[in-house]
Order: sequence, then C-alpha cells, then structure tokens
Amino acid sequence: MDINPQYTFDNAENPVGVFLPIEEWKQLTQQLDLDIPNWQKEKVLQEKQRMDSNPSLLVEWNSAKQQLTKQ
Repeated sequence: MDINPQYTFDNAENPVGVFLPIEEWKQLTQQLDLDIPNWQKEKVLQEKQRMDSNPSLLVEWNSAKQQLTKQ
C-alpha cells in the first residue's frame, strides 16, 4: 500500500498533524482492522449498565486523579 501523508507544522516547524486522502485512510483502516471486538463492546455496555444502576460507584476526575497521584 502506498501512503502519501501531508504534514502540518507549528510556528517552530514541529510536525503537529498529518493529512491523508480519504481513500488512503480507508485502505489503512481496513488493513489495521480497527473494529472493536464484540466482547469488548459487550463489556463496555455491561459496565455502563452497572454505573447507570449505581451512580455512587462513579468518582469525579479530580478526585480520581488525586487518589492516583498519592500512590
């Protein structure tokens, strides 16, 4: 497969982005098989249902971040 990316740069000439023609993107994603497996989708849905039925399990990001940085 032939990929011809075009790069975008910031003011300091650091590469910050890549542009691919849509047909090249489609070919690349097909080759990489980026689809999420069904077992992972099911697990996410199960966890969402668990959180929906018991919101007290949820922790705000700032609290979780503090807890993680203490360890």
